[in-house]
Amino acid sequence: MAVVLTSGDDRVRVITLNRPEVRNALNSEAMRLFHDAVDEAVADPEVGAIVVTGTGKAFSSGHDLKEARSGPRPDNLWTRYLEAIETDRIYERLLRVPKPVIAAVNGFAVGGGCALAMSCDVVIAADNATFGYPETNHGIAAVTVAVSLSQVVGRLQAMDLLLSGRFIDAAEAKAIGMVTRVVPAEDLMTEALAYGQLIAKKSPTAIHLTKRIFRSTLDLDHAHAFEYARDVSLMTREAHYGDRMAADARREP
Repeated sequence: MAVVLTSGDDRVRVITLNRPEVRNALNSEAMRLFHDAVDEAVADPEVGAIVVTGTGKAFSSGHDLKEARSGPRPDNLWTRYLEAIETDRIYERLLRVPKPVIAAVNGFAVGGGCALAMSCDVVIAADNATFGYPETNHGIAAVTVAVSLSQVVGRLQAMDLLLSGRFIDAAEAKAIGMVTRVVPAEDLMTEALAYGQLIAKKSPTAIHLTKRIFRSTLDLDHAHAFEYARDVSLMTREAHYGDRMAADARREP
């Protein structure tokens, strides 16, 4: 059985985590195939938006702890460090994708699965979805998973979830800013695909720049963020109108 499924229609590529027997836990194979699927979607000029979801009753339960505990552990510290980088790359990957990524959260999104959803640009959740960071319940420090959360919600809300390990429903997740929209579970994929199709109709360059500038200015103070955004805006406008003028000139008799 394929652990990652891909499908697409009307310029929207759907990437589905497909390990329902373990709530779509992310083992090494699933992460490798997920990266491959994202790379293919980015490279395909016909794809204007990406939807990430899971099979069954879970979006993803995060890293496959069973694999982590039972697999061979390299003796070399550097090798372990490189393995850790590869494991956590899945979150950073979506932040750098030039195309919009929509999480369609169909059930449990916990731990690394919640971090994966928070790394997407838009989060559409089923009304029966559950979110949480239970790492501290298992004696694990919630560290890398905290990065995406800290950029989505405020400090107090983030610390509450990370320290308590409690779970919240879709309504509370939306109230604190983790979710863009909550929809009936039976309408989740219809809504996510419709949203993806809406964005896919727009200029790929405009979408790419919007996402890139937004991400680039998150950690800047207001003055520097505005200056950076203004300069990029001026350059892109010059390029846009310059291309239009050149095209008009070519059409003149």
